[in-house]
Amino acid sequence: MSRPFDAAGGTSGDSPDTPCLHCGTSVPESTLDRWNWCKACRTDLERRVRRGQRVIAGLVTLPFLVWILVRGTGSVLPLYAWALPLLAAWYLGSRIGRVVVLNYLRSQRGD
Repeated sequence: MSRPFDAAGGTSGDSPDTPCLHCGTSVPESTLDRWNWCKACRTDLERRVRRGQRVIAGLVTLPFLVWILVRGTGSVLPLYAWALPLLAAWYLGSRIGRVVVLNYLRSQRGD
């Protein structure tokens, strides 16, 4: 399977139609990503990944927030100073969630 940037890949105007590995629709080969998914499937995947990513970030951050609000922070830091660690927990949970959800959804179509 040649890509447009391959030296031996032929001319740029004759891109054969190749089926998307997710939906099976025939699209020009140059529009497929590295997993051979079409643009429509990638768009849907990204939407689903963002939703799952936010859920996992919330699941990581929520217990930390509850702990801060219920248990209190003592005299270590004022309550408003815990915003930065909460943001860091959200960011890390979001990054972890993106990888987990993306890999899970990609593996669902494992023909």
